[in-house]
Amino acid sequence: MNASKNAILVVEFQKTWTQDSLFYRLIKKNYEKNGVLINSLNLLNTARSHKISVIQSPFIIDKSKKESYAKIPFLPKLLRQFVANTWKAEYTDGIFKEGDYEVTGRTSFDNTVDSNLVAILKKIGAETVYIIGFTTDHCVAETIDSLTVLGFKVVLVSDATAAILNSAQIKMEKKYNTITSNDLINKIKQA
Repeated sequence: MNASKNAILVVEFQKTWTQDSLFYRLIKKNYEKNGVLINSLNLLNTARSHKISVIQSPFIIDKSKKESYAKIPFLPKLLRQFVANTWKAEYTDGIFKEGDYEVTGRTSFDNTVDSNLVAILKKIGAETVYIIGFTTDHCVAETIDSLTVLGFKVVLVSDATAAILNSAQIKMEKKYNTITSNDLINKIKQA
């Protein structure tokens, strides 16, 4: 595994999904059953120690940015999740580290829409993107589809993602190229 040609994309690993909120209650069963937080932390720490780029892609709803706010889907705005300058928009403890890249400008569930994600991937020379975060069957899936069309090899890290329904998680794991966090960690260490 060539570190410079690989990246880990972290989709919405924010407190809205991982602390007591409406969205957390939606994924709690799969999130806890699969050990998503500990698997993600172990993977990210290993990736960083082996010089693999980590790209954080938060979803932030900021009313003060009128043009981008108007493009954001209705449901997250209605439910008041990911609101800028609140705990709901903050990264889950331990997920973000100094030196990680940060996606900005996102207005869609698809992390490539109106954002600098593709520019970051091109800048760092990434060819393969391993993706973790939430939810597997929405934001993660839409991003995988877009990045694949753009020519990137994208791999879903199955035990570092969660969907609301276990059946949806299983469906996404069958649909996409998938690896477990432990298998990826071993692959990184063997490189």
